[in-house]
Amino acid sequence: MPPRQDYGSQYRISFGGPLTPAVKALIIANSAVFVLELFVRGLMMPEAWEILLELFALNPILVLKEFRVWQLVTYAFMHSPEGIFHILFNMLILWMFGCELERSWGWRRFLRYYIICAVGGGLLNCAFALRSQTVGASGAIFGVIIAYGMTFPARTILFWGIFPMTARQFALLLTLIELVSLGAFSPDGVARFAHLGGALTGYIMLKGIWDPRRVLYEVKWKLRRRRFRALDNEDHPRSSRDRNYPFH
Repeated sequence: MPPRQDYGSQYRISFGGPLTPAVKALIIANSAVFVLELFVRGLMMPEAWEILLELFALNPILVLKEFRVWQLVTYAFMHSPEGIFHILFNMLILWMFGCELERSWGWRRFLRYYIICAVGGGLLNCAFALRSQTVGASGAIFGVIIAYGMTFPARTILFWGIFPMTARQFALLLTLIELVSLGAFSPDGVARFAHLGGALTGYIMLKGIWDPRRVLYEVKWKLRRRRFRALDNEDHPRSSRDRNYPFH
C-alpha cells in the first residue's frame, strides 16, 4: 500500500523515504521486544512467558481492578510470537506513513500522537473486550493511517499495490472494514476495538474535539460566517449572491 506522489504528469512510488528519528526508534523498540518475546517463549520456562503476558499485555480486567495502567502503553510494543507477519506488517505501515507525518509534524508531536492513539485503542478495548488479552501496535498504527488521510487527503495510495485511491479514501476504507468485521462478530482473534479506538482517538486529536476552547471557537466562527452571509445577501442583488466571499 505505498503512497504514490504526483510529479506533474508522472508518478513516483514512495514507501516512506528515509527513516525519521521517532519512527526509527519505534521500529527498534518493537523489534527488540519481539526478540525478547521469542527468547522468553522459546528458551525459558513456559511460566516465564505467562508472567510476561500478565505484566505487559493488555488485560482489561487487571487494568480496571488492579490499576495496571502501564499496560495501556506496553501492549503496543508487544506482538504475537506465533509468526513474523504481525510485527512485520505493523512496522511496514509505520514506515510508509509515519515518516512523512513526522517530517511534517516534528518528532515530538508525532511520538506523542502515536502513544496517545495506542492508549486510546487500549481504553476502547478495555471498555468492550473485557476478557481479551491484547498485544500489538495496530491501535497506534490505525491512528497514523487516520492522520495521514487527514494531513495528506489527496495523496494517492496504491491499495495492495494495485488499486489507486486517495489517502482519505484509504483511511475510510480501512475503518469501514473494521466496522463491518466488528459487526459480523467474527472470532478471528483480531482486536477490532483497539483498531477503532486508535483511529477514533487520532480523529478526535486532529479535529481538536478534545479541546472545548477550540470547539467553541469553531462554533462562533460558523455562526459569524452565517451572519455575514445573510448580510451579504441583503446588500447585494440576487445575481451576485453566488460569488465566493472571504469571511475571517
